[in-house]
Amino acid sequence: MKNLVLIVLAFGVLGCSGSKIAADSNAELNQWIESGTYEIESQWASPMPTSAFMAVANSNILGPGNNANRINLIGNPNHLRVYNGSIDVHLPFFGERFMGGGYNQNGSGIEFKAPIKNYTVSAEKGYYRVKFSAADRTESYNIVLNLYPNQTANIAVNSSQRAAIQYQGRIEAYDSDKTEGEK
Repeated sequence: MKNLVLIVLAFGVLGCSGSKIAADSNAELNQWIESGTYEIESQWASPMPTSAFMAVANSNILGPGNNANRINLIGNPNHLRVYNGSIDVHLPFFGERFMGGGYNQNGSGIEFKAPIKNYTVSAEKGYYRVKFSAADRTESYNIVLNLYPNQTANIAVNSSQRAAIQYQGRIEAYDSDKTEGEK
């Protein structure tokens, strides 16, 4: 009986400490959402499986461990930063481009800095959904973020010129001092 009480007490203490960690990370997420200042670094990309992309992916060009549905981005610099009503995006793109993208462009990923339009936040069951739009000189984007208390994030990007793509990664506070060296 004494051992049973100790086991129940141990689980109670461990359970409370786990709740405290979850509550702290939820408080951080709430703060980032309220301030509109955060950064997401993606570890995975999930392109839309069009027939043209599937043909390319089946040629093993994506490298070992990757497939047409899930591409590892770990070690590849990328970000989606929201700050001061603006967005700074540098994400690799895998998939089909429908139009645009002239010769000798810098990179072929989704790369732009622009003001955010139509920014909305809704609290769903267990996560936040953030929706907004933005545009660069030639392309417009509708972006949906699902932000979770465990500081993971899903990004869905719909473009006016490319097939849809999703990313999975981690959300953290945006530190402008840390990114000054990138400019």
